[in-house]
Amino acid sequence: MRIVPQPSVRKTCLAQVTVARVETHLTRRPVLYQPSIVIVLQGQKRGYIGDRVCTYDADNYFVTAISMPFECETFASEENPLLAITINIELPVLRELVLQMDIKPKRDKVTEASYATPLTADILDPIERLMAILAPASENSPEALCDLKVLSGQILREIYYGVLKGPQGNALYALATRHGHLSDMNSVLEHIHDKFASEISVDDLARSLNMSATMFHQHFKELTATSPLQYIKSLRLHKAKILMVQDDLNASEASEKVGYNSLSQFSREFKRMFGNSPTEEVAKTRALYGMDQGAVEELLVSR
Repeated sequence: MRIVPQPSVRKTCLAQVTVARVETHLTRRPVLYQPSIVIVLQGQKRGYIGDRVCTYDADNYFVTAISMPFECETFASEENPLLAITINIELPVLRELVLQMDIKPKRDKVTEASYATPLTADILDPIERLMAILAPASENSPEALCDLKVLSGQILREIYYGVLKGPQGNALYALATRHGHLSDMNSVLEHIHDKFASEISVDDLARSLNMSATMFHQHFKELTATSPLQYIKSLRLHKAKILMVQDDLNASEASEKVGYNSLSQFSREFKRMFGNSPTEEVAKTRALYGMDQGAVEELLVSR
């Protein structure tokens, strides 16, 4: 991709669009995805979500309607680098689009908030047009910046529309129309993301949805492939990693900011999740990507 000629993960002129180039095999590791659409133009990614394996490559794109922690493996080399585009989902735009569609929302129960599905021309064509204007815009061409300002919104709506019409469009429909357990669970996840550094009562979360604790656990795990407590722990550890890599905090400072009272507990749980101590993981991440700190958060929470 002209916009990303060297290995890196970088933001584009559009705040919700990130591009990536990876030239080495990245072994299975924890990631945290925001609600997003991921199109891999070359190379392959493999997501491990509970018992499911989602492969997204040049033939299949990936969508998650909610913030999802899972494990991901990247297959790439210098000869066949991974080239990928991530579009973070803007819920107001998605809702506006659904309201304009002359199609009733699908009523099937959504049991998978994240999935890989075949890439079609409905999505690939606008992606190619988006990249065609993003590349020159990234070089500050006045004409290209004007094209981006005028055309990008409609192109992104086309991509959303293609996903909504696709065979797995149910999840985005449910999210946009506030229909069913997925939308309810998304409101809970938003609360967790807002309050992750504070004490969070799972019983209170269940009561907020008028569910029993047992029913809440069942629906939560059905959509996120993890338990509420494990989700909160994973989020805190990812946030701590961001603070250490991006803001240069040490483990003690980061652990306190994300809600840990014990540094030893934080260090144990961090190593159990990432396979390295906090110091080792920070050094490895910086060395692996050789990227500016401004792009680190995009890598850690969106890839």
